[in-house]
Amino acid sequence: MHEDDAVLSNSKTTKRKPGGWKSMPFILGNETFERLATIGLLANFMIFLLTQFHMDQASAANVLNIWYGVTNFAPLLGAFISDAYVGKFRTIAFASFPSLLGMTTLTLIAWLPQLHPPPCTAHQQQLDQCKGPTTSQMGFLIMALGFLSIGTGGIRPCSIPFGVDQFDPTTDDGRKGINSFFNWYYTTFTVVLIIALTVVVYVQDSVSWVLGFGMPTMLMVCSIVLFFSGMKFYVYVKPEGSVFSGIAQALVAAYKKRRLKLPADGELEGCFLRPSIEGDHSDKAALSPINSGF
Repeated sequence: MHEDDAVLSNSKTTKRKPGGWKSMPFILGNETFERLATIGLLANFMIFLLTQFHMDQASAANVLNIWYGVTNFAPLLGAFISDAYVGKFRTIAFASFPSLLGMTTLTLIAWLPQLHPPPCTAHQQQLDQCKGPTTSQMGFLIMALGFLSIGTGGIRPCSIPFGVDQFDPTTDDGRKGINSFFNWYYTTFTVVLIIALTVVVYVQDSVSWVLGFGMPTMLMVCSIVLFFSGMKFYVYVKPEGSVFSGIAQALVAAYKKRRLKLPADGELEGCFLRPSIEGDHSDKAALSPINSGF
């Protein structure tokens, strides 16, 4: 009874009223700016590699395909770290800075002449004599894309679950809030796509690549500031372990026992528990072997 009282008391002290819609402007605003920054930065990136880095189509496609593959795999690691160790809030918070660093690096690559190949004239383009990127310039480009992958790996798998955590699903208001959250989430996502694929792409093509990359970078700064501004309204759910841990443990146990021989029929033995009157289950005499063969 004392242990039950302690657990009940502990659960009451750690329980916190869900933030609900008080926290939604910060979460939805953070997600809107972050997605606008990421999509706007990379929507026209193939053109940047072809016209500014003077890469051929095959090389540019390889760079983007490898980056897309790494970026789509990274959320699995981010979800595991979030569920098993640090929680959703910290994962988003930590991942936001590599994402910002990657965007800042890409902006510097477009701005500083030392970080991208020299401009190519129309005559050089016709003769296919444009100078390509150096090893160091490609290194900065890959580093920037790597930072973006790290940021995406932490933000993407935690954004929706963190928003859902702000509502209590056991109440009618909480369930309605979750449904409304999903509606607003995907509505803002559609608006972000429209803006990123029109306004940001136009600025990159017709105005300046520096401004076209700088705008998403500043939006990412706004996203981070807005996210941390709502800290006092958030509900922080502690990590409860990842499903990947159980899968890994099962695979390791199966591998270690791969050479064990199964007992033949009639050799299986079990035991049953004869509880004592006092309830002392540590008595070895209470465990009696039985033969379960047929």
